[in-house]
Amino acid sequence: MKAAIITAAGKMPVYGDFNEPVTSEGKELINVSASALSQFSKSRSLGSHYSSGGAFPSMAGADGVGRTADGRRVYFVLPEAPYGALAEKPL
Repeated sequence: MKAAIITAAGKMPVYGDFNEPVTSEGKELINVSASALSQFSKSRSLGSHYSSGGAFPSMAGADGVGRTADGRRVYFVLPEAPYGALAEKPL
């Protein structure tokens, strides 16, 4: 899938290919409709926010809205690392 990829702390995200996430028990994939470009999201992407994981490469985007596989609309925040909200997957 294509995503905004963070390669190192302090670096701007770059557009490129990233491995697709897989589901596991108790977790769902969200088809993202919209994601915020907030100061919080920018700080996490740059590695300057205390909640930044510090593992690279990772995907930018801290929260968003989207739909589950069964069509429910949901809000999500802090996707499981290394994934984020700024990605696209062909349907």
